[in-house]
Amino acid sequence: MPETFSLLDEQWIACSMPDGSVCELSIRRLFDGSAAPVEIRGDSPTQDYAVLRLLLAIFWRAHRHEADVAPGQTFEMEDWFDTAWQDAQDGGVDEAVLTYLDEHRARFDLLDPVAPFMQVAGLRTAKDQWSPISRIIPEAESEFFTTRAGAGRESIGLAEAARWVVHTQSYDYSGIKSGAEGDPRVKGGKGYPIGTGWTGSTGGTVVLGSTLRETLVLNTVSACLRAGDADVPVWEREPDGPAERPVPVPQGPADLATWQSRRIRLMVEADRAVGVLVCNGDRIPDAGKDVRADPMTPYRFSANQTKKNQPPVYYARPHDTDRTMWRSLEPLIVLDGEQSRAAFAPLRPGTLTSLAELESPFVSTEQRIVDLRLISASYGPQASSHATTVDARIELPRAVLAPGNGGLRRAVLDTAAATQDAAVALGRYAGNLLVAGGGEYSFLAAPTDGMLTQLEGAFRRWLRDLTTDAVEASIREWQDEVLRRIDEEAQVMLRGAGPKALIGREVLVNGTSQIRSAGSAYRHLHADLRAALPSATAHAEPTQTSTPDHQETNR
Repeated sequence: MPETFSLLDEQWIACSMPDGSVCELSIRRLFDGSAAPVEIRGDSPTQDYAVLRLLLAIFWRAHRHEADVAPGQTFEMEDWFDTAWQDAQDGGVDEAVLTYLDEHRARFDLLDPVAPFMQVAGLRTAKDQWSPISRIIPEAESEFFTTRAGAGRESIGLAEAARWVVHTQSYDYSGIKSGAEGDPRVKGGKGYPIGTGWTGSTGGTVVLGSTLRETLVLNTVSACLRAGDADVPVWEREPDGPAERPVPVPQGPADLATWQSRRIRLMVEADRAVGVLVCNGDRIPDAGKDVRADPMTPYRFSANQTKKNQPPVYYARPHDTDRTMWRSLEPLIVLDGEQSRAAFAPLRPGTLTSLAELESPFVSTEQRIVDLRLISASYGPQASSHATTVDARIELPRAVLAPGNGGLRRAVLDTAAATQDAAVALGRYAGNLLVAGGGEYSFLAAPTDGMLTQLEGAFRRWLRDLTTDAVEASIREWQDEVLRRIDEEAQVMLRGAGPKALIGREVLVNGTSQIRSAGSAYRHLHADLRAALPSATAHAEPTQTSTPDHQETNR
């Protein structure tokens, strides 16, 4: 077993490079000017996000002194951003970060005997039990390791182990854990559920730059630099023991970015991690109620938790696993106080509000389009297992985020809602074709989801190219496109409905006899589309081919 594995010097962060290759870099190399990675590209999207937030905590803490001002003066985020952005583009040495890393070098050793990185030295259970290393690799508990043979099923290198330790602190599922000796919460040798890792409850929203260094700047808000003295990452405080920290609430962005939801200890043999112990760590109080210090997630309003005549209560909002782009728009762009379908609008990520409000010339000229990566995890029943991962990209015109452009935001949200309503109409149409063919009505989600998937790329392009001086024309063009695509799909479904559906059948509706046929279903679809897409200019009545004469004679 090696005596040390310093995350500052060892190559462990998997990054994509400008030439498209992927290589592993140390933390120091990310900031010493010797490499220019584009982005983190590790073993999974959630791992990428967890490691990015680790780097952000380093970046925020290293540059926090730059927010200090003399009495009577005000910190200007625009000035800080201009300087930081220029430094990031130059790609030179970040002296502030390197100095900071030297100050905390001892705490970044994965194998330190006293304070191993994001672990607890001497952590053990009463029976000295260990889990296989696959315990901290989400895919390994299903099918991931089936592609590995021999030792690959039983051990991983220390670089990969470091990445998964960071991921586990951020995203570990809830459920019963091994009971750590020295943790008073343990009962009968078991640690009972305390919830997922903090990041697993959020909707990770990354503002992407053209390089990793730019991304770090774009995801820094004033509150990250000006947080109080209590907001420190795990490596700036005393090493954790097996028990929970006596801290009632998270203290700020850096604390949340490195929140130790688990107590972990790696078992290492030679230069491989062969086992792991995962126990309960620090619980997020009240399931995250009003924990709003994370600038990289939207927040949802909770009507159930909000008391009469009391301030509204919010929880971090994960991104939807279904129809992600369509359902994520409102929590990403709406401003607090703007009209929403809920009693209170969601809160968008602080990074987007900060970027919208910056008057920096670099933002004005180089960030007309805000490139976002959305990363989120979902869990199984009782959040006791990993389920699926959201990894989506979306480009927003910065104008959509600007405080004075509420009308533009409403136009975007209304257009997205209209598109979804039109796609839902296609699902109803499919159900009506079942009735026409002799079956029972059932809304079919597959045509709706398929159409939204088909439209997603085009909508992304429409949104990216949207400008404030041609909103109505853009909406008309988009609704015409939606109408055209849905009608094309409806015609295909009509031709495949079969002779019974074309002829139709008599049904009783509220005591009245009606003929339900493929043609009547098609007409109902277009009535729905006229309601959903009022700005479309291409609405037309069903053609003679689509509505055969014999359908009318059978009424």
